[in-house]
Amino acid sequence: MKRIFTFFLTFCFFAPTTFAYTDIDSSHPYATAIDYITAEGIVKGYDDGTYKPDVAINRAEFTKILVEAKYGSDPSEFADDCFGDVASDVWFSSYVCYAKDEGILSGYPDGSFGPANNINLAEASKILVNVFEIEKVQATGTLWYSQYVETLGALKYIPPSFEYIDDKVTRGEMAEMIWRIMAKKSNLSSVDAAKLTSAPCKTLGEDLPANIDMDIVRQTWLEWYNEERTALGLHEYALDDQLNMTATAWSKISRDRGYMDHKRPGQTSYYDFYMILDWFKNLGIEFEDSAFSENIAWEMYYCDANEADCTQQMVDSIKKGFNFFMSEKGGSYTAHYDSIISSRYNIIGLGIAVDDAANKYYLTVHYAKAISNDPMQICE
Repeated sequence: MKRIFTFFLTFCFFAPTTFAYTDIDSSHPYATAIDYITAEGIVKGYDDGTYKPDVAINRAEFTKILVEAKYGSDPSEFADDCFGDVASDVWFSSYVCYAKDEGILSGYPDGSFGPANNINLAEASKILVNVFEIEKVQATGTLWYSQYVETLGALKYIPPSFEYIDDKVTRGEMAEMIWRIMAKKSNLSSVDAAKLTSAPCKTLGEDLPANIDMDIVRQTWLEWYNEERTALGLHEYALDDQLNMTATAWSKISRDRGYMDHKRPGQTSYYDFYMILDWFKNLGIEFEDSAFSENIAWEMYYCDANEADCTQQMVDSIKKGFNFFMSEKGGSYTAHYDSIISSRYNIIGLGIAVDDAANKYYLTVHYAKAISNDPMQICE
């Protein structure tokens, strides 16, 4: 009997790996981690389909994400006024107050939490160890963060992108640490905790498109101001890197939340002088005679990312904000113009953040008489 053999040829089609976000592909060092925490429902991206892995994450966002990662829900019964700058009606209050009640975190010595401050590695390490109840090692260091950082370091949970203990944590680095902890990935390249030291300087924190020369933008803005001041016989303003840093920080916060005003977390009045002053202190800045002011503006901005240089387009866009400030001259409301021509202030800072999806820029100007303390230097 003749046997008949039938062969079935199966064709396998392998679809290319797809990623949840338009700015994440297989080449990104934290792609696996970001996909993992997205699939676990721990994070969501932005409305424009991006994840923004290189953007620093603030203390409120980090706490909310970690509490949800561990417990999966909003512990709403803890929505109390647990810190002076965390009101019960803000979106993160229940998470922060729960974390405080559980001993997961603590605030600053002045009783504030600093929710808008970008979280650094030392602060993040404490929250990570406490939230995931990681057994702590016997620390060799004696600082408040030593045991937490050394614990993560011993388990190889600190990615090698960190160099200093006070490095700000990006959204990508956050994903990587959560993934390593939850998936127990203790065999990956990691930074030696013993080599982490305090940074010798801090950065401006800018994340503008690379085709914008912010030095030119700032210098142009300063020239507009000083032209008006010189015409009135006033001393010239000088740019100050510390104020450039604080102005950049507020512009980025405004961009990320999608609107611009002066209200810090927990602030109810439109311009609460003392809460804004505390916000500066949390960034390490104190002012002589408490003399400072803040002007804000936003306008439409567009320049193709493929353009070699968008500096002039940015200058043209912010001129609209400057013209708006100047339009108050001789009017009944002159708050912005008064800051331009104030004889009380000597230094200013300009910070800009761009929302490419909405074609907007968010602009902050900070003014001060002088900085009275000795903050960490801004890196060159």
